[in-house]
Amino acid sequence: MTGQEAAEDAVTCEVVVAAPPQEVFRWFVRPELLVRWIGIDAQLEPRPGGRFRFEIAEGEWCSGRYLEVVPGRRVAVTWGWDSGAIPVPPGSSTVVVDLLEHPDGTLVRLVHRDLAPEVRGLHAEGWSRFLPRLASVVAGRDPGEDPARDGPPSLHP
Repeated sequence: MTGQEAAEDAVTCEVVVAAPPQEVFRWFVRPELLVRWIGIDAQLEPRPGGRFRFEIAEGEWCSGRYLEVVPGRRVAVTWGWDSGAIPVPPGSSTVVVDLLEHPDGTLVRLVHRDLAPEVRGLHAEGWSRFLPRLASVVAGRDPGEDPARDGPPSLHP
């Protein structure tokens, strides 16, 4: 099950992952696990104020700082794009991931706030493609082709 919504002030995406919250949490704070579902390199310091930075495609980095790290329950980071290709400067938006117990494992609820209207759809599309990859790799399945293989999405068709 995946869901996506681009509200007036936030993008919300959800997916159910067939693992307990404590296990799913690891996939957001360990670089070697993060890059199995999003990105190709990661530099993570999972503590409030610590660096959150990963390379989603060759030369395209997302970066920010951890705001909140609650094992098995929540990860919150600031977010932005280093290159300027997507007009969301590093640290200018906020991603909050809540891990909620679910009969089938964990409901991952991701809320991305502080995005300008012109980039909300782009981020909703991205999260709706990457969260199912998380569910696949945690379950031990091949996540399929990386959606960012050819670089980050463009604002222009």
